[in-house]
Amino acid sequence: MSNEQRTWKDRCIYRIVATFGWGCRCLPKGWAMQIGRGMGMLYYTLVKKRREIALNNLQIAFGDDLTAKQRTEICKASFVNVGKTCVEFLRFPKLNAENIWDHVTVEGQENLYTALEGEKGAIVFLAHFGNWELLSLVYGALIPNRAKAIAFPLKNELLNTYLWRHREQLSLKLIPRKRAVRETLRALKNNQAIGFFADQNAGSEGVFVNFLGKPASAVRGPAVLTLRTGAPLIFSLSIRQPDDRHYIYISPAIYPEPTDDFESDVERYTTQMLKQLETYIHKYPEQWLWLHNRWKTQPPTDR
Repeated sequence: MSNEQRTWKDRCIYRIVATFGWGCRCLPKGWAMQIGRGMGMLYYTLVKKRREIALNNLQIAFGDDLTAKQRTEICKASFVNVGKTCVEFLRFPKLNAENIWDHVTVEGQENLYTALEGEKGAIVFLAHFGNWELLSLVYGALIPNRAKAIAFPLKNELLNTYLWRHREQLSLKLIPRKRAVRETLRALKNNQAIGFFADQNAGSEGVFVNFLGKPASAVRGPAVLTLRTGAPLIFSLSIRQPDDRHYIYISPAIYPEPTDDFESDVERYTTQMLKQLETYIHKYPEQWLWLHNRWKTQPPTDR
């Protein structure tokens, strides 16, 4: 594909998304949520590869504890949650620092404030759960101009600017992945909170821990940073309520106590974060992002 064709394609995709977003904002919330539900079911029906990955992940996580019918129902509900999350994300421009609390309840915000009293910043382990995109607005509203998050920029620059503007509209700032280390250390030095979405497959660079009963490659960043900088580590996620409001949980901070075995410490703190996520996955299985190939990378086997 030539540069001219790619530019034309990127512009078309951007215009489609922007126009659809405008339409979602014009509709009453209830109607918009029904569109989100329909999008999720359409995605479930049409994208066979992601559906199969999700069902396989559910089999890995729950085994014979669930019937095939139960796994299918959870899978469908998970896709519906993704559809609703997309529509809610496109409606973000309707939210501000005052009216966001009409849609969100926060438990544990005092844990965030207490962690920041140590003047070393805070590292927030985030999960693709409920409406995970909403966390950018919530943290931006809770600690204005003191929240940042690591993000992977899209190749489509127009769409990337559009999406980042939605995420940054309540003061949170995104750090591009290629500048993550330098910018993150600077932010912690300035006593800011840094969010990491750290529940997905980390490939060969990750640390292997047991997750939902099977070894999984997990992101090392949060644990490594808390050990290197002394910044406290917090777990946080969003839980969708039956009426499509959202409950945000912020855990008490874990303060690092390094030993002389750094790799063991990284594994220990990463496991602690994922154990908290496991608790919520068992309680609300339909709200986690099952369509990601979580167990794709496995530990090398001895031959």
